[in-house]
Amino acid sequence: MSKPAKGTGVAIRKRSRVPGVMITQYVEELPPGFTTPDFIRKPIALTIQEGKMAFFKAVVNGYPVPEVSWGRNKGDLSNPTKYVSRYDEMNKEYILEIPNVDSDQADTYKCIVINQFGRAICTAALNVIEVGFKKREPAPKSDPEEFRKMLKKTVVKRRQKQTKEGEIDPRFWEVLLSAAKKDYERICQEYGVTDFRWMLKKLNLKKKEREAEQLKYVEKIHSMKQIEVKTDGTAEFELDMKLKDANSQIFLYKDGEMLDYGDGTDDATKHNMQKFGETYLFSIRDVGPEDAGLYQVDVEEANMFSTSLTLPDVKFNNMLKDSKVVEGQDAMFECALSDPVPQITWCANDISVEHGDKYDIRVSKDKQVHKLTVKKCTKDDKGVYTAIAGLRSSQGTLIVEDDPNAHGKGADELARRLSEEKDRLQREKDEVARRAQAEKDEAARKAQAERDEAARRAAEQDKAARRAQAERDEAVRKAQAERDEAARKAQEAQDEAARRAQAEQDEATRRAQAARDEAARKALEEQNEAAKRAQAVKDEAARKAREEQNEAARRAQAEKDEAARKAREEQDEAAKRAQAKKDEAARKAREEQDEAAKRAQAEKDEAARKAREEQDEAARRAQAEKDEAARKAQEEQDEAAKRAQAKKDEAARKAREEQNEAARRTQAEKDEAARKAREEQDEAARRAQAEKDEAARKAREEQDEAAKRAKAEKDEAARKAREEQDEAAKRAKAEKDEAARKAQKEQDEAARRAQAEKDEAARKAQEEQDEAARRAQAEKDEAARKAKAEQEAAERMAAMAAGKGGGQNGSGESSIGDGNEGDGTGKNRKGGDGNLRDGKGDGYDLDRSGGDGSGDKAKKRVRVGELVPNSIIDHGVHFLNGLSDTAANVGESAELSCKINSEDKTGLWYKGGKKLESKDGLTIVKDGANHKLIINDCQERDAGKYKFEVEGRKSEATLIVQDPPKIDVDTLSKFSEPVIVKAGENASFKLPFSGKEPIKIQWFKEDEELLQGHGVKIEKSSAHTRLLLAKCQRKDTGEIKIKIKNEFATVEATSKLIILDRPTPPQGPVEIVESSLSAIEFKWRPPKDDGGCPLTNYNLERQQLGRNTWTKIGDIPGQPTYRDTNIDCGRKYCYRIRAKNSEGFSDVMTTTDIAAGTLAFPGSPAPPKIVSAFKDCINLTWVPPSITGGGSIIGYNLEKRKKGSNFWSQANPKDDPIRDKKYAVKDVIEGAEYEFRVCAINTCGPGELSGPSECAIARDPKKPPGKVKDLKITGSSYTSLSLSWTKPTEVKGEEDEAKGYFVEIRPADQHEWSRYNTNTVIQTSFTVVGLKSMAMYWVRVIATNEGGEGLPQSFDNYIIAMPPPVKPKFTDKKMKSFMVVKAGNTVRVSVSFEASPLPDITWLKDGVPVAKHVTITNFEKGSQLFIYTSELSDTGIYTVNVKNMVGQDTFSIEIRVTDDPKPPGPVELEQNVHGTVTLSWTPSPDEKRDNHLHYMVMKRDSVKQTWRTVVDRLFNNKFTVINILPGREYKFRVFAKNDIGLSEPSVSPVWGTTKQREKFTYTMPVSRTLDFQAPPKFIVSLKLHTAPPGYECYMSCAATGNPTPHITWYHNNVSLNTNPNYYITNVCGVCSLLILKVGPKDMGEYTVVAESPLGHDECSTKLIVK
Repeated sequence: MSKPAKGTGVAIRKRSRVPGVMITQYVEELPPGFTTPDFIRKPIALTIQEGKMAFFKAVVNGYPVPEVSWGRNKGDLSNPTKYVSRYDEMNKEYILEIPNVDSDQADTYKCIVINQFGRAICTAALNVIEVGFKKREPAPKSDPEEFRKMLKKTVVKRRQKQTKEGEIDPRFWEVLLSAAKKDYERICQEYGVTDFRWMLKKLNLKKKEREAEQLKYVEKIHSMKQIEVKTDGTAEFELDMKLKDANSQIFLYKDGEMLDYGDGTDDATKHNMQKFGETYLFSIRDVGPEDAGLYQVDVEEANMFSTSLTLPDVKFNNMLKDSKVVEGQDAMFECALSDPVPQITWCANDISVEHGDKYDIRVSKDKQVHKLTVKKCTKDDKGVYTAIAGLRSSQGTLIVEDDPNAHGKGADELARRLSEEKDRLQREKDEVARRAQAEKDEAARKAQAERDEAARRAAEQDKAARRAQAERDEAVRKAQAERDEAARKAQEAQDEAARRAQAEQDEATRRAQAARDEAARKALEEQNEAAKRAQAVKDEAARKAREEQNEAARRAQAEKDEAARKAREEQDEAAKRAQAKKDEAARKAREEQDEAAKRAQAEKDEAARKAREEQDEAARRAQAEKDEAARKAQEEQDEAAKRAQAKKDEAARKAREEQNEAARRTQAEKDEAARKAREEQDEAARRAQAEKDEAARKAREEQDEAAKRAKAEKDEAARKAREEQDEAAKRAKAEKDEAARKAQKEQDEAARRAQAEKDEAARKAQEEQDEAARRAQAEKDEAARKAKAEQEAAERMAAMAAGKGGGQNGSGESSIGDGNEGDGTGKNRKGGDGNLRDGKGDGYDLDRSGGDGSGDKAKKRVRVGELVPNSIIDHGVHFLNGLSDTAANVGESAELSCKINSEDKTGLWYKGGKKLESKDGLTIVKDGANHKLIINDCQERDAGKYKFEVEGRKSEATLIVQDPPKIDVDTLSKFSEPVIVKAGENASFKLPFSGKEPIKIQWFKEDEELLQGHGVKIEKSSAHTRLLLAKCQRKDTGEIKIKIKNEFATVEATSKLIILDRPTPPQGPVEIVESSLSAIEFKWRPPKDDGGCPLTNYNLERQQLGRNTWTKIGDIPGQPTYRDTNIDCGRKYCYRIRAKNSEGFSDVMTTTDIAAGTLAFPGSPAPPKIVSAFKDCINLTWVPPSITGGGSIIGYNLEKRKKGSNFWSQANPKDDPIRDKKYAVKDVIEGAEYEFRVCAINTCGPGELSGPSECAIARDPKKPPGKVKDLKITGSSYTSLSLSWTKPTEVKGEEDEAKGYFVEIRPADQHEWSRYNTNTVIQTSFTVVGLKSMAMYWVRVIATNEGGEGLPQSFDNYIIAMPPPVKPKFTDKKMKSFMVVKAGNTVRVSVSFEASPLPDITWLKDGVPVAKHVTITNFEKGSQLFIYTSELSDTGIYTVNVKNMVGQDTFSIEIRVTDDPKPPGPVELEQNVHGTVTLSWTPSPDEKRDNHLHYMVMKRDSVKQTWRTVVDRLFNNKFTVINILPGREYKFRVFAKNDIGLSEPSVSPVWGTTKQREKFTYTMPVSRTLDFQAPPKFIVSLKLHTAPPGYECYMSCAATGNPTPHITWYHNNVSLNTNPNYYITNVCGVCSLLILKVGPKDMGEYTVVAESPLGHDECSTKLIVK
């Protein structure tokens, strides 16, 4: 390792020409010929996937040759298997290779270059992308005592998808789905993705999938902001989304691990979420390194948003500095970081800022230097600016001072004031928008509070309902317990009575009677107690139940109640449905229990009756057995009760386990289990009770009856309590629903008002912002272009200064070297590093004047005459439409056609290289510019490739000749005729065809393919096919189809097969038309199948019931009906019917027995209809019944009743039936409401009554309503119109209430009104659709009711079908304002706008209408300019003007049509001064037509053998190249350049000189003291400049003097040193001025003044703009 010079103790830091490199110099002055180390090319940062090889490369220089070493921040490079350092001799590169990169090797690497005079250091970051998520390291072990402290709350961890080797990290897609488009490139670079096309395609698919998942839970999601660190140490990100279900759960994850978050009210909570309307703000307090990672927001199971928080561990090498600027100037803040960071956060007064019109944010190539430029500072921009990188930040203060020269700036002052006024208006707009937003947020907050209050009240009501439900359940349970207790006490009384009866029968009887009385008394007391307890069940039921039950029952009940409470809280809605089922099940259970008790009581009574007949002796002998049986029965009863209780507890426990485990089982299942348990318990108790009753039936008679009465009274009390509880719950639910409805209504109304106010304010603010943004867009583009030009000029000047040559070359010139950074074309505008040691270098023309380097002013080539317009419009013959491939069938004609751009040219047709002429079936047609070749009667030999050629231009196409299957028309017609055969015969189908083989033939019957075999035979050949069907049956009737297919097409033919056979039997059921005393008439349905031929008649036979013979009636005509008049009254007859066709008779259909002369009443008519109603009469009509009962209808009876009454009275006289089917009822009371029904009467009597009619009120008809009020338009479009109005006022006796409305419209050019809605509308609003755009209509609304239509209400003026007026404005913010097109290509310019009504669109070119060859296409929201083939004359500024009655808007685009430039003429070489060569050439032919044409000169010498750019953007035809060295051969190339590119080069002859060696003599000069002070003097003066508008202008001169003079530039005697529109430099005496974009205001005199204490000097020039 080289060491610093001994004894220096100096460390001078300085910057390198390469950004990001720091040089430390160890000596104060470098010895001649020695340099400090430096980087020519430094290592660059890498982002690479894990497992691949990474390498850093560096190229260094310095003398003596420095040594290079590598290092890293967090480790060493001593492991030779992981780090390989080598030197590439060929490329002179120092390389550090890292094979098989691991995630642990991600770090910042250093390259250290050192020699004895200094040291240079630069850094480069290595980012490693892990393949999939790595498992976490195991937690460190700790003492058992600390185990409780290690316990953490269980969290849900999202399952991350593991990636395979080489796959993209899944976090890449998570971040990319939620990122803005401007961040795509940065994210891809971080994750090592280079295939952007694939990325965008896959990203669109993933977005669609995620949107489909999001739509399940949210209605919309927008305004997503990425996470960023704030100045107070918190990190925030937010998004706007509208949930479909407000109860949906929102989860926050970090790196797949779910996080708990608070609501922002607790300062101790790390993660918080705050909701403001639809905005969700997530924040992280006290951000630390452990908070870095991927954060995700999910709603239920769908991901909504992902953002990555990156906290690089960097430090600020250079902190922000305070800046003080004059108002109107730009202010810049700059900071340097220790490690590369792609992007940092900038804040202005604690508010983050982004790159845009106001702020310019730039990052150096090494990602370490970050700059923020505040453009055109105003007073509002002053404050504190902060740069945040990771967890560190730096602050700087901006101070904006008043401009002291503001009073002398004139137009600039006016512009500044206009800008301030615009900013003030913008701030006012922003304030209005902010207030509107605040009002919206306040309204949303109030609405939310109201919703929360309503929800709270609803929750309280739900709690009250649950308490009522619990009390009701407790009452039921208590009643059941009381019944059980009464039964138990009765049993004890029975046992006591049986014991006493054992000693003495009489005493037993007496005591049994006493026991019965005691039991009755106790039962009565229990009944009263139960009634009291049921009355106070709401307050005391739970306490008494817990006292009476044992401890085990209390625990079980408590657990059951707790489980039921939790289940009801979790599933309120399910509990309601389940409760209904439970109540129904309980009711059925009680009914079954009561029924069982009744049956048991009946059996007991019967047993008691039999027992009393037994003798007393038998009773005494059986007493002992009875006691034993009673004891066993009691034990069995107790055991059964225990088993039932255990089963009940087990069922309850299972129900609780199922509810707590998954919360999926409903309340109905739990109640079902409880019901089964109660049924088992009741069944066991019933059996036990029956056995006990059998043993002591005499003692239980009276007691059972008393217990039954007590039970009934208890049940009644419990039922009343339940009814009261149910009624209270219903009232509570109704109050809750009403409160929720009102709250929802108030909330919706508040939200609607807030939304309307917000939309209105946002619309106005948006319109104003759009207008301001449109005006500012031009200023922004202009400022961006100037900034870019300034940056390029600064880079070029920096390269020029860094690569300058050895100072003055002795001829009065200042030459700048041509170093290694030139790219050969001059596009990067960079020079080289020069060679200071020999004082020589390649020339560079500073002022682009083409000077010869002799110090004299070189004259710039001045073009003679004006630029002439393009007169060359003929580009030769070319095709407008070329030939296209064609297909034709054999025997048909084929046509090939093309179109060229000239009607005078004639071309030739070829096939296979052979010229074609109009003969042998070929016809060649020329119709102007259209050329056709027609081939008649195509055959296979005509297929092939055809070519049309005209003046060297060719077009080819292929003709394909097809031979599809064909069927002759006559043959097809014959085949289509149906084939008719009789059943059992054979059927045959034959079809000839033609076509190219191979051919596939398929036969189908009823779309089912027929295959060979089973009575089917298919014959095939190349010319015909045949189908043979053997022994056909009637079921074979159907459609026969054939398909013939080859490689070209498929043809089909269809025929029909008809099989003749006997018909099927006639169909029933038989319908009796008449069955009277004189005739029987009936009808039936025809056979389902007529056998393939029409039916001729039916054959009938008759049999009288009770006889064995059938009487032939004979054949009747083909109608399926018969009337038999030869009958006997009261007899029954049966008929047999057969159908007949030409093939024979069908099978027989037998009717049922038909009675003759029996009573048959008519059916019921339809309900009567109300025709009209008056106060003294109601008119009705009805329809006769469809069933007449076998006879004719002789009249009707009409009945009426008042609505709500059950009494019907006959309206017509009792003995006078109504003959007609209408009637006027006059026996009515005015104002009463009536219903009517009618019945028909035939010879047998009255039939069934009809249903009741609609209600009719006996009152006079209503009066028509009046006019509607407040008719207005609520919305409109080009095809629809929305109306609203107010209901007309009701005036008693004159205008009644309106029941509906009609809307009528009339076009302005017509006189008749048309009614739009045929049915009345009830609402007071209506939308008319289907209108013609911009048509004029008269509109009116008519109210109507039962009394008729009222007077129409119309508008005072006609209405135009159009949306609300909108001022035209262009909506596409990305429209280009400049376009370069190559001549001959298509030009397409599309603009989008919004305007209402439809505007007039005008396109202009340079202020005049566009030419005829320009196609303009206009549509509703846009317009398009289209030039099919552009020409040079199409160059110009195109302006589109969109105008309607509201206003207008204009947009301009400059289109430059040019072509590849033609090369310049021959290059001539001449030497006027030793060491220089002057090149001259003939101008390019395109110079007069293209004012942007310029030249570029390149050279190559015999030593370097590479072409290097000498000069670019040269506007004359002569240039002098300096630094021509003797002994070398030179070649020169001259290119013509324009906006399209370069021309072919014009190459000069070889230029060579001979190097003469002379004897060198050196005479030691006499030492003397010199005075180096000198007054200022210009050694190179300014030159006259002429520049076209819009281009750059570069002026330069050279001045000397000691001390160094102060340089000041003046334009028309106004100083330019502080004017930001001019880029001024002074490097080593070379004074330069750069004007980025020359305009008319830049014309005039320019003066440079050099001043020092010894004097001053000046020089001047003029700038001409044309």
